[in-house]
Amino acid sequence: MTHLHDAALSPAGPRPGTSLFLRGFIGSAVLLAAINAAEPLFFGEGYFAGLTYHPFWIVILLAAVQHGLFVGLSVVGLATLMMDWPSRPVGMDITEHYVDIAIAPAQWLIAALLIGLYRQQQIRHERALARENDRLRDINRTLAGEIHRLDAFVARAELAAATQALPQPHDADQPDDRLAALEMLAGADPEGRAGAFVAAARACLPGSVAWLRLDKGGNLVPAAMTDDGAALPGISTAADLPLPVVGQQVQPLAREGTGGHPALCRVVAPGDDPLGVLLAQSPDHDAAALVPGLNALARALEDSLRRMPEPLPAAPQARGPVRLHA
Repeated sequence: MTHLHDAALSPAGPRPGTSLFLRGFIGSAVLLAAINAAEPLFFGEGYFAGLTYHPFWIVILLAAVQHGLFVGLSVVGLATLMMDWPSRPVGMDITEHYVDIAIAPAQWLIAALLIGLYRQQQIRHERALARENDRLRDINRTLAGEIHRLDAFVARAELAAATQALPQPHDADQPDDRLAALEMLAGADPEGRAGAFVAAARACLPGSVAWLRLDKGGNLVPAAMTDDGAALPGISTAADLPLPVVGQQVQPLAREGTGGHPALCRVVAPGDDPLGVLLAQSPDHDAAALVPGLNALARALEDSLRRMPEPLPAAPQARGPVRLHA
């Protein structure tokens, strides 16, 4: 399990290395070299030295504004080495000559310091915001993973709670696959829902089990059953069953037509309106023994219908109301 404080305190990623510095420095060096090569080609030797503002100003200002203090100072040093140093005129003191030629590099240095320091503060703030954004994104992913994990845990806990009252298998060595069958039914799509229902019904309930759903005409049509010869009571329409009673779990049916065996009816209502019923009957078990399994089967089927509703038939079938006979 991932804890939130671990995600919050763990570094969001590697700190910016020398790649950004090298990228900015190399780009500025290419611009300096292009300007330095353009002087003899287009203007002649010593042309830039006679200008009031050297063209290197453009590169230095761009480097300081875009990449900050360190790239700006490095470009100032490189520009100082690459600039065209004029020769000392005759009769000029050497100290005065060096002071004269050092004015431009000194101006570059001051401009790079002032602009670079301001830009460096912005870069640090942007990096801090990026790290905080990455940290919050990691926390969001952690929370999303925990939510999915808890949702899965709750679903399994609900199914486990629904099946804990079921009778245990007679053979202790026999694997209990009822929970897995109910999970398959709860996550089934409309194409595989009937097969998953039959598998879950056979795993959870003895005897015969049928799922009847309502069509547009209000008749109950068979959706799935465990066997074709199900010994279930005859049912023709929704009026024969207490469908409007939503929330009432399991209801016993009259024994007429059931061969004297207990039969139970469970309303299937994934929402506010009932969509059908489950019928269960076993000649070898009393009604009380069938209630936990029928409830668990109905909950799993309601979860599946709630996730992906099953389309209703277009119209009642021509052969009339469906009856399941004993």
